[in-house]
Amino acid sequence: MVSGPSFWLTGAVLVLLTAAGLRYYLPLARQVLVERAGRVMDAWVGAIDAAVAVVLTAWFVVLGRDALLNEGDRSIEFSDVVTGAVVYGSIVLFLCGLLIYRNLRLTEIFGLGAGSFFRVLGTSLLALGAAYPLLLLVQAMVYGVAGGDMHPQEVVRFLQEAEGPRDKLAVIVMAVVVAPVAEEVIFRGYLYPVVKRYAGAFVSIAVTSLLFAVLHGHAASVPALFTLALCLALAYEKTGSLLVPMIMHAVFNAVSIAGIMFLL
Repeated sequence: MVSGPSFWLTGAVLVLLTAAGLRYYLPLARQVLVERAGRVMDAWVGAIDAAVAVVLTAWFVVLGRDALLNEGDRSIEFSDVVTGAVVYGSIVLFLCGLLIYRNLRLTEIFGLGAGSFFRVLGTSLLALGAAYPLLLLVQAMVYGVAGGDMHPQEVVRFLQEAEGPRDKLAVIVMAVVVAPVAEEVIFRGYLYPVVKRYAGAFVSIAVTSLLFAVLHGHAASVPALFTLALCLALAYEKTGSLLVPMIMHAVFNAVSIAGIMFLL
């Protein structure tokens, strides 16, 4: 057991960082959920979007349920990574095509022109930095409850056991490029404003965040991924730009992959 000044110093730093993270997100949550002063538009949402959202949600629930029930009994191969990328890309193309067909501008709906890139980048890194202590705290609590007995996600095991550069490159591209873009378009860019339109921001942020977490199919990661999704949605509401959660998501995955490849 670690003890002494270094232990207490580390603990004090973690407490301060967690407090800073809460100081960043709690007022933002109040602004979005209580004052209803978020910047994510939902005026474009129509009946067709509600129907599409119901179908997508039902499908994701089934996929997430099956993934959790079969957790530990399945393995990932290169073809699975490619298939996942194709499926994600197809969903994004369908959703964007549906919006464009209705003469809706993606740049306005997703707030892609809100602010300069460097300002968006700075906001994204700040929001992710504030989220990290909260994620570490949640994951530490899960680790403590599980008694340290947690098996890694299938994709983590696939990356650790990859023998050639092809497999590693596939995971890196999927995690750092495809998933951040596709998942943010699907969950925060489309599903979130649709549910928000009909059920309010509180229900929407809870439902889409839980769906996002469960779909990853790793029970031990659900609390931390749910927390991450909450932060992504709040950051999106703060700025009105989908680029912010995209960058946050991409950097988070990149840091996670770097840790798996070089530290584990």
